[in-house]
Amino acid sequence: MALVDEAVLLVDWLNLSIHLKNMRLSFGADLVAGLMSLTRKECSARPGHIELTKAHFVGENLSANVKTAVKKTLIAELHETRTAKEQADLQLAVLAMDHLHSTKGCPRLFFLATGDQDFVPLIERIVGEQAHVVLLVASSARLAPEYRFVAAQPNVTLVSLADSLDLAPLPTSSDDEVPRGVLSLLRLCMAGRVLGGDPKRSIELLSTWGLLSAQGNEEVEFEGLLRQFTRTVPRRVAVPGTRETGNRFVQANRTSLNFSLTSVAETVSQADWILRRTANPAHLPTLGKLASGPFALDDGRTLTQLVDCMKSLSWLVERPDGTFEATLEHAADGLLEPLWRVVLEINRLAYEARAGGVSRDRLFRALTSTPIAQDVKRKGGAAAGEVINLAKRVGVIDTVPHGTDGYLLSIVTGHPLAQEVLTFLAGLVKIFSHDPSAHLAEHEVLAQLSSRDEQSGRPVFGYDTRDRQRVLRVLRRSRLLDRGEGPEHHLRLRDSAWTRSLM
Repeated sequence: MALVDEAVLLVDWLNLSIHLKNMRLSFGADLVAGLMSLTRKECSARPGHIELTKAHFVGENLSANVKTAVKKTLIAELHETRTAKEQADLQLAVLAMDHLHSTKGCPRLFFLATGDQDFVPLIERIVGEQAHVVLLVASSARLAPEYRFVAAQPNVTLVSLADSLDLAPLPTSSDDEVPRGVLSLLRLCMAGRVLGGDPKRSIELLSTWGLLSAQGNEEVEFEGLLRQFTRTVPRRVAVPGTRETGNRFVQANRTSLNFSLTSVAETVSQADWILRRTANPAHLPTLGKLASGPFALDDGRTLTQLVDCMKSLSWLVERPDGTFEATLEHAADGLLEPLWRVVLEINRLAYEARAGGVSRDRLFRALTSTPIAQDVKRKGGAAAGEVINLAKRVGVIDTVPHGTDGYLLSIVTGHPLAQEVLTFLAGLVKIFSHDPSAHLAEHEVLAQLSSRDEQSGRPVFGYDTRDRQRVLRVLRRSRLLDRGEGPEHHLRLRDSAWTRSLM
């Protein structure tokens, strides 16, 4: 096949960005410009008059600034895929074949920006047509042996972007301390502290954990955290009595994490994501592998800030091989699933009793019947009591007066976590609405949940199958969903006063 004095750039954006994130280097619009500049420079350094005529950027969920930068190059084209890796690999191979068999001739020079050894056969195919391949990798330090071997072959050149481009470290901003502030307050709640109570012990704990600046203004600093990330509302609360006179009711101010703030909700949700994906010692991720789900459009800054914060909280450790492992107890449950479970149980029982809440004893019994969340060891009375108290301290449930001398546990009206759980159940009810007694295969239900997320444009049920299975699990353990034992795990919506109210 005749060669023409042209060059083409093929960019595996996912693979490239993963490696750069692992190296704590920035990527984004500047990387697009850097790749274009570097490839043109390589073209001009070769004999003849080779011209870069086409560039292809292939990846999933490319950020807006990357899309804009690609479009500005005029000769570049975006190829967005719906799956993270397999579809991107196939797309790049197809594009390469299109250029290899172009009617005007095969480009003399191919730039392949990836460190994925799966492309070795493609590289060999291109070289077999007498074309030259320039491999653009994030760094030449951690290449697989097979990839390093093919890079040493004739007509193949290896270029390290870390050495060839002026890639800045991942940037920081004035918002760097948001994750630290939010998760510091959450850690206080998990340690049994009431945010609106006596601040002295809370300040001592934060100082001991190294989460305050220790410059003599700890009280002011702590107050600043409360004002920025919490909300305080007055309420009439039942205080359980310890004498024969029974309970008493008091007016009090309730201070809790303000999940209505985007900074709070997103930080907790993102930390939840990281914990669950670093909880399995057999499959520990690198920073780059964590850059999916809620971080798919992140330029690396948010993820890096959050990981560094979780390391300082002693929730996460970085191993010598660059992987991360959760050290928080019950990390597989994340931060949210135990709270969802409490909300689901209270609502289910309250609808059954046609009451505004449920007694603590009844909620306690419901929570002890099965493991609290994914971690099967987290069960029993101690676990149930722990999550009930945490839900109160976080602010998702409250004690409300009942009768002349009693109290119930009730969901705080309008709390974002309670609304999230309601969305889960309402979405499932809608799937079964054609026949509430139907048995549907689990894979079919998961597919419908995924489709609803795609249609809504936001991840209501999660970012992947694992997240959606988590939603189904918490609904099963709250007795709102049954799961059969067959090979397809058929699901059936349980009849309850709550589900009937949503039909």
